[in-house]
Amino acid sequence: MSKTRFVIMLENYEKNKDKIEKGPYVRQMDLAITCHQLILLEAEELCTCRVTWDLLELWDLAPEELFKSAGDDSRECLPPTIEPMEDVIIGFMAEDILKSSNLELEEALEEAEKEYFSLFGVPKENIPEIYVVTNSLRIQGAAVIFYSDVLKQFADKKECDLILLPSSIHEWLIIPEDCSLALEELKSMVFDANRLVVHEEEVLSDGVYRYSRKNDKIEFLGKIEG
Repeated sequence: MSKTRFVIMLENYEKNKDKIEKGPYVRQMDLAITCHQLILLEAEELCTCRVTWDLLELWDLAPEELFKSAGDDSRECLPPTIEPMEDVIIGFMAEDILKSSNLELEEALEEAEKEYFSLFGVPKENIPEIYVVTNSLRIQGAAVIFYSDVLKQFADKKECDLILLPSSIHEWLIIPEDCSLALEELKSMVFDANRLVVHEEEVLSDGVYRYSRKNDKIEFLGKIEG
C-alpha cells in the first residue's frame, strides 16, 4: 500500500474562513497554511483533498504530525523554484510567438525579450530585479515561502531583506529591498493586479510583505483598503 502524502497550501484567511476552519490550519498574518491530501500529481495537474477535522480523527493523526508530514512531502513532491521574472515571462511570450508565426526559436526569444522590456517604458538598467517563487509545477506554489530556509537562503544570497508581493495562490514575486520602488507604489501594484489581471478565485492577498533576514521572519507591511 502506497504512503499517504500531504501538501501544504496557502490561502487568504478571511476570504476562505468557512472552508479553512473545517480542518487544521496555521495563521500567518492575513493568510493561513492548510493541509491537503495528495490525490494526483502529474506534469501539469495537481489534485488534492482538503484535510478536515473529521479526516484527522479518522486517521488518528495529530495536527502536529500532519503538518510535519505535509511540510516534508511538499518539499519532495513540489520542490521550490526561484527564477528571474523576465526569464519566466519571456519564455511564455516566446511560446505564444512561436504558435502564431514562422519564426525560429532564437528569433522568437529575441522578439519576446523586446516585447517584455518595452512593457516597463524605462531603460532596461532601471528595471528592478524581480523574481518568481513557486513550486516545480507552478500550481498552488504560494506556500513555498513557508518551506524551511527557502527565503533565508535567497536573502543570504542577495545579502538583503526581501519584499514579497502575492502574485496569486500560485506564486509570489520577490524584490530585493534595496530597489527604488516605494511602499505605496508596491501596494498599488498588488491592488491593481488583483482586480485587473488575477482571476478572483486565485487572489491570495492585497498585502505587501517583507522577509527580514536578521529575524528570519515574514512581516506584513500593509495594503490599500478598498
